[in-house]
Amino acid sequence: MTFVLLLYFIAPLVLVLFMYLSGTRSLRKLITVPVAFYSLPVLVVIGFYLLRTPIQQGRFLAQLGPILSLVFPAEDLYVPLATTKLVSGKNEYTLRFTHKYVGHHAVEISVPGTAPFGKLEPELQVLIKVFNGDKLLYEGEKAGGYGFWGKEDYGLHFSRYRVPEDLPVSKPLNAEITISGDLGRFLDGREGTTLGVTKVSDE
Repeated sequence: MTFVLLLYFIAPLVLVLFMYLSGTRSLRKLITVPVAFYSLPVLVVIGFYLLRTPIQQGRFLAQLGPILSLVFPAEDLYVPLATTKLVSGKNEYTLRFTHKYVGHHAVEISVPGTAPFGKLEPELQVLIKVFNGDKLLYEGEKAGGYGFWGKEDYGLHFSRYRVPEDLPVSKPLNAEITISGDLGRFLDGREGTTLGVTKVSDE
């Protein structure tokens, strides 16, 4: 990386020296080369910033969407696409949603408030099936989750998948989500816990 940066700064100076030795004496021409060379990355960054939303939403150059989401995150990037309240004794749920941004998504169990870092007990497992109408588009593996802790909530993420590689963007979908484990004991003392589908970090 250091070598690349060094080459970036030295290359235009070498070119200017070559032009001078070749007989170019116009100060304007000699200055234009390094100015144009050094300005190019800034113009590229500005261009990506101006086009960040359609790229993040997968309208074109979708492969760059996750990178731009890390650099220029949208205000609603991590707002859940759909949520429903978890109820003790009910283990099957249906959510309707549309992916807005490309990148990693996951099933989320969110508990309002804060909690100390540590394993959330009892352990739960989630299985997700996603449909477009009656057509099955994606089925995750039944697996446990990994914890997250935020400023206003904490909980678990399950069945991480990618958009648009695993599921499409900008299309209405239905998800059938089955929770295994002692959900009643998990909800005990955790009022307002919800189940949802949300965008997660692309790191």
